[in-house]
This record gives sequence, structure tokens and C-alpha cells, in this order.
Amino acid sequence: MPLRLTTSRTYETGVKVQTADKRAEVTVSAFDIERKNVYVPESGINFDLAGKIASRGVEIAAGVNPFGGLKLWGNVAFVHSRFVDFDYIDGNGNPTSYSGMTPPNVPSFVANAGASYRFDTAWPIEIGGSMRHVGNRFNFQDNLVTMNAYTLFDVYAFVDVPKSVFNLVDQTRITFRIRNLTDKRYAQWGDPGYTDQVILGAPRSYEVAASFKW
Repeated sequence: MPLRLTTSRTYETGVKVQTADKRAEVTVSAFDIERKNVYVPESGINFDLAGKIASRGVEIAAGVNPFGGLKLWGNVAFVHSRFVDFDYIDGNGNPTSYSGMTPPNVPSFVANAGASYRFDTAWPIEIGGSMRHVGNRFNFQDNLVTMNAYTLFDVYAFVDVPKSVFNLVDQTRITFRIRNLTDKRYAQWGDPGYTDQVILGAPRSYEVAASFKW
């Protein structure tokens, strides 16, 4: 039997507002997505056909530079994703339906926020940090097992080396970063084909990087 092609339809709209001095801005956007004939893994080798999946959501993002080198930003997203038409006959010949359930690995709420301050010195230095929160998700279309929400924190600092130090380079930046500051253990992703397995997020890590711009 030939495979059915997956089709999709997307609507998206939004508005952005910025103050006259360009120190603050707010963006609001909304989307509505429908996909038909979506192949969803039931096991490592078997896939079922979902007739329709619908996702609708709203995102709000804002940023402000209240004074000097201080910057604040954040965004939140609310998502409502559901199997609209997912009825099929399982391998044992039993009628099964996941209609109304949430697709795997899709959180209903995500939030990010961050702050940084730039010291305008001879060797400009910027320090900052960010937070990311991801809400509960399911690891399979039956929605029986929940992967718990998690919140991560990152911090960083970088220094811009003056051009006089490296005459042949327009801009040199050295960055130090700590990811997952609290060493949070969390499920980053669940494989619907192997419901007893999840991928854990990376533990606390340290990075040192140098970038050059000509």
C-alpha cells in the first residue's frame, strides 16, 4: 500500500512595538498549525498514521535597556498541541484512539529570561546569565508517563580585546561560560519508539572560547 503524503497548513501573525528611544520593545505573536497524515512511532520499527495534529500557541517576548550597559530580556510561550484525528487498529486487531492526547515531547509552557551588564572600560567586559524553563511533557502518545518540568541556569562573561593588541583582527572576544549551573538532572527528550528510555540533558559544563572578526 502506498504511503500517504504528509501535508501541513500554517497561519502566523504578530505585532512588535518599540519605544522612541529604542530602549525597550515588546513582540506578541500567535500561530495555528495543522498537519495531516503524520507518521507517529509506536515502537522501534512500527509507525501509526495520525490523521491530523493541531498546534496553536502564543508567544510574548520583551527586552529593555533601562540604563547604561544593563540589558534585560525574556519570553514566554503557551502551546496547545493535540492529536485531532488518531484512531487506528493496533497489532492485536483492537480499536485504539489517541485523539485528544498531546504529542510526545511537546511542553505546554516554555519561558526564558536573561540579564547582562557591559562595563565600558578599556577592555570592555560583559557578564550575564539566563534561565530556561520547560514545562511537563509526555514521552508517548497515550500520555500515561510524564517527563517532569525543568529549569536551567547559564552564566557567562566575555572580554573584548582592543584592536591595538591584535592589529590584523577587527574584533577579538574571549568568552567563559558555565552551562547548567546547578547541575540539574532532567529528561531532555523521550523516544516514543522506546518508551522505557529517555535522553538526559547535559550536566554542568564549562566552556572557554575565542572568536575573531576580520
